[in-house]
Amino acid sequence: MGAREYDPALFEFAGRLFDLARQGRTAELAAYVDEGVPVNLANDKGDSLLMIAAYHGHAELVGALLARGADANQANDGGQTPWTPPACSAARTC
Repeated sequence: MGAREYDPALFEFAGRLFDLARQGRTAELAAYVDEGVPVNLANDKGDSLLMIAAYHGHAELVGALLARGADANQANDGGQTPWTPPACSAARTC
């Protein structure tokens, strides 16, 4: 079986979703999740929407994602969870 091909528009859309999480745009991202985007969606490093929102200090968005069932203990590829202090995440030392 060969490599699976993905529509580049799918990657573009996913990138926009992670940008919304970085920017703390709660209403927009919550609406996408409400319409079917997986609340535990993660990027190529395993960082979830919740982790990105928490890392950037967007408490309202964190609450909205948790209310929609986001896994607060979902670790990324480096073993960090959304609750890892940002300084530890940036330095990858904790």
